[in-house]
Amino acid sequence: MSSVGVVFTQNILPIFIVAGFGFALQRWSGLDKQALSRAVFYCLSPCLVFASLVNSQLPGDELIALSLFTVITILLMGAMAWGVARLLRLSRLETTALVLMVMFVNGGNYGLTLNQLRYGDDGLARAVVYFTTSTVVLYTVGIFVASMGQLSWRAALRRLWQMPPMYAAVAAVVVYSFKLTVPAPLLRAIEVAGAGAIPVMLLVLGMQMASSDGRFPIRLALSTMTLRLLVAPVLAVGVALLLGLHGVGRSTAIIEASMPPAVFTIILATEFELQPTAVTSIVVVATLLSGLTLAATISWLGL
Repeated sequence: MSSVGVVFTQNILPIFIVAGFGFALQRWSGLDKQALSRAVFYCLSPCLVFASLVNSQLPGDELIALSLFTVITILLMGAMAWGVARLLRLSRLETTALVLMVMFVNGGNYGLTLNQLRYGDDGLARAVVYFTTSTVVLYTVGIFVASMGQLSWRAALRRLWQMPPMYAAVAAVVVYSFKLTVPAPLLRAIEVAGAGAIPVMLLVLGMQMASSDGRFPIRLALSTMTLRLLVAPVLAVGVALLLGLHGVGRSTAIIEASMPPAVFTIILATEFELQPTAVTSIVVVATLLSGLTLAATISWLGL
């Protein structure tokens, strides 16, 4: 089977099968997708980030380098997205949606699985660093950016400090940095809750698909897909070279940075009313196309 076929059958198809369950639920029972997305946003996903970071076993130097890679690529991609939005004169809501979709990738259910399949547990351990670091940035910078779609920067900053996920991310960094011991029952409960984040996010994806009319602003879609699927891999290679990454760490970092937009951007778009149906359609199409772009990236760069 070709690399494109492996990526599709092992990573993309399972995502859409689970999303199909959410699609059916929305069509048949009309569940409140916003309530479900809030359960992910405020509870399940913060637990996933906390458990992943606290349980990380990577050497300190490599963890720092991989974390720096994540932060640098996210911020550079966000700056590029903002520049493109200004150039195209996108609306405030479209600009916010573009920046979020370009900055944050599907490094969890998609990226972690792909890296584990290619590099085993070593690849998974390093991919988790990108995922957890990017999620910490998502719960701070990402929430602030999302709030800016409707609010002034002062109001957005106030809302950021009202968000429980932000405190969960900070708590995870503190526990990991100072090697604090979390009581076993509490940590196990957090791990169990975190394990539910990915499937529920996929259900929300399917529920949004059921509400989507399949249309989206062309300029927003083309800008997102070009930056996220074509420009991001090139940028990632440069940042990896700058930081001196090599081996499995370099490969997993580049692959993570080349992923399609995060499913979680749909959660943010729903929570902050950032054209969620358009964002959903773009995420779906970009995820389908990523099977080709990721296979090409892996092959051409020899990852």
